[in-house]
Amino acid sequence: MSIQLLCVSHKTADTKIRGLFAFDDDAKARIMERLISSPYINEAVLLATCNRTELYCEVREKTETAVLFMQQVLLEEAGVSENSEIQDVILRYEEKKAVHHLFMVAAGLDSVVLGEDQILGQVKNAYLASDKKGYIGNSFHSLFQAAMAAAKKVKTDTPMSKTSVSTASLALKQAGEKFGTLSGKNIMIIGASGKIGNIVMLDALDIEGANVYVTARNHIPEKNARCNIIDYKDRYEHMEKMDVIISATSSPHYTVTRKHFEEKEHKNKVVFIDLAVPFDISPDIEEIQGVARYSMEDMDRLAAKNNELKKSYLCDAKEIIREYEQEYLKNEIFRANREKIDRFMAYIKENADKKSLDAAVHKMIFDIKEKSNAQEFQDFVEIIAKIQWYC
Repeated sequence: MSIQLLCVSHKTADTKIRGLFAFDDDAKARIMERLISSPYINEAVLLATCNRTELYCEVREKTETAVLFMQQVLLEEAGVSENSEIQDVILRYEEKKAVHHLFMVAAGLDSVVLGEDQILGQVKNAYLASDKKGYIGNSFHSLFQAAMAAAKKVKTDTPMSKTSVSTASLALKQAGEKFGTLSGKNIMIIGASGKIGNIVMLDALDIEGANVYVTARNHIPEKNARCNIIDYKDRYEHMEKMDVIISATSSPHYTVTRKHFEEKEHKNKVVFIDLAVPFDISPDIEEIQGVARYSMEDMDRLAAKNNELKKSYLCDAKEIIREYEQEYLKNEIFRANREKIDRFMAYIKENADKKSLDAAVHKMIFDIKEKSNAQEFQDFVEIIAKIQWYC
């Protein structure tokens, strides 16, 4: 058995390509059912955010066949031909590299915004979703719990997340720079019931003097005294007074189009910020005079500048990851080799019963020397030295 990971992320794919792999709940369900019902996959977790889609699987024998099947399922659900060049953006990690990648992702160290902690909740939700369906067992329970524990340690013991700037705050900062200030400005948030939209709403409510309007496609978010609630279907009617319009939904269709926006009156200067993958706001809307539009790719560039400020904390965060990762790997080695360890303990006991303990240990050392190569014996001697040091 082995751990395999296929990944499409902001590191290799632009927003358009990532949008193909931004699966809705029905698509996720189909993917997972196909994987688990196949003869290749034991356990599976699918992590899908606006910046990454990652498929973690514990596969049985025939690893290459299993990985090809994993890729086939992803490509088919994305509507992409297996001969397409798009498949080249799918990264593959296996075994220890897959483990390391998950630890880095959960801690926000592989995020567009370095150290952001929203990803930890997303990893947890993906893990719990698979757990609820019975798609994971002991292997992935141990892996994901260890990764999440490491991420929490990074969050509490380093300033990474404390100094982190979220995509939501970057969006509002960009809008503020266009106007000089957002005080007195009208801000509409489409998709405020979603995770990113809700964060944008809360950040916007902290801006002194800003007037915040929120709408949601499926249900109205919990009422806030400082929020103006708009029914989604009436959104265009309210855009005539908006200065900033931010959309962050998981809709497969545009939430704002140029045609419908131009049919209504609007201010001479309007900033649109599209935080969705695929796009919520029709890209051609920026062709209207006085309109500016920013997408996730623009947020990526802003995040790169912000990340420079946090690199001094990166070494401490990576050291925490290394410690937790090593502990997880050693525990897995112990679990996978428990029978061998039990036989070894029986060997010691048997020889200790027949001879003195010193003689039994002596025999063990010479047996290991006889049956191992030079590098293996050197590693064993170094382990003995460590044990003596600790004692």
